[in-house]
Amino acid sequence: MKREPITHIGYKKLMKDLQFLKEVEIPENIEDIKISASYGDLTENAEYEAAKERQEFLQMKVDLLEKINSEITIIDPSKNTHSVVSFGSTFEIENIETGEELKYTIVGGYEANPSNGTISYNSPISKFFLGKEEDDEVVVNIANQVSTYEIQEIYFDQNIILNNIGQK
Repeated sequence: MKREPITHIGYKKLMKDLQFLKEVEIPENIEDIKISASYGDLTENAEYEAAKERQEFLQMKVDLLEKINSEITIIDPSKNTHSVVSFGSTFEIENIETGEELKYTIVGGYEANPSNGTISYNSPISKFFLGKEEDDEVVVNIANQVSTYEIQEIYFDQNIILNNIGQK
């Protein structure tokens, strides 16, 4: 089985999300089922049907988070040198053709939030940059779009991980 990297911050968020589901959302849903069942005929009870559907959804979420938990390896990215792009690295790149500047931080899949600049270790974009150094030119070909980027800077910034995991 392939292990998925995750930061300690991401692991704490995963456990918090799982705990919230089990200790808050599922008990609330059980109560909703009991209340809606007390309304009588279950064959025409929209509240009961909605509560049962929510129960299935919540259980699927729990199953997914437990599966993720069974497949993760906690990695402390502060221990990496970040002389090359690696797990936990923040790297700034410039599109050679357009001059557009972008910044990404590589985290685990559960932690990733591309709209905030955190991308999964296993994402197509990160695979182009992993192992590369500052000043390297990287040709990225995604969906038949080819762009060349120069890596401007590579560093570790715990605050980026802290702030982005909390927003997810």
